[in-house]
Amino acid sequence: MNLNWVIGLAPKDLDPLWSQAVIDLFMTETKEKYLTSTLRSLPVEPWAANLFLVDGTGPENLQGLMWTSKLSPEIIRVVAFVIRSELQGNGWGSQCWGHFVTAAKQSGFSMVQLEVRSENTRAIEFYKRRGLEVITQIKGYYKSGLGLMMRGPI
Repeated sequence: MNLNWVIGLAPKDLDPLWSQAVIDLFMTETKEKYLTSTLRSLPVEPWAANLFLVDGTGPENLQGLMWTSKLSPEIIRVVAFVIRSELQGNGWGSQCWGHFVTAAKQSGFSMVQLEVRSENTRAIEFYKRRGLEVITQIKGYYKSGLGLMMRGPI
C-alpha cells in the first residue's frame, strides 16, 4: 500500500463514483447511512483541511477522510473523520490531525469542535489526547446512541 493524505473534494464537488465511495466508507466504518443528496448537503466548503486518505487515485482507493467547516472566525468544526478500521492504530489519524491543525492555524482558527458517538471510546481518547474536552451530551444527534460535543484548542 502507498497511502497518503491528500487534499480532498468537498461533498458537493464529488462525482457519483466518489460520492458512492464515501457513502460506502461511512456505512462500513460508522454504520451511518447517507444518500447522495444528504452527503452533498453537508456544510463543507473546499479548503486545505478537507483530506482524503488514498492508496492510488480512484474512488475505489479511498481509505479515510476528514471534512471540516467554519463555525465562527475562531472555531473550526470537524464534520466527519473516518479511517478504515484495519488502518486505525497505525498513525494515520495522528498524521491527518497534524495536517488539519496546520491548515486551521494558518487560516486563523484557534479552537476545534466536533461531535462523536459516546460509545466510540477510541475516538474520544484520541481527541482528549489532543486537548479536547466533552462540552455536552447531544441526544438525538445520532440515530443510535448518545452523541458528545467536544471542543478544545488547536
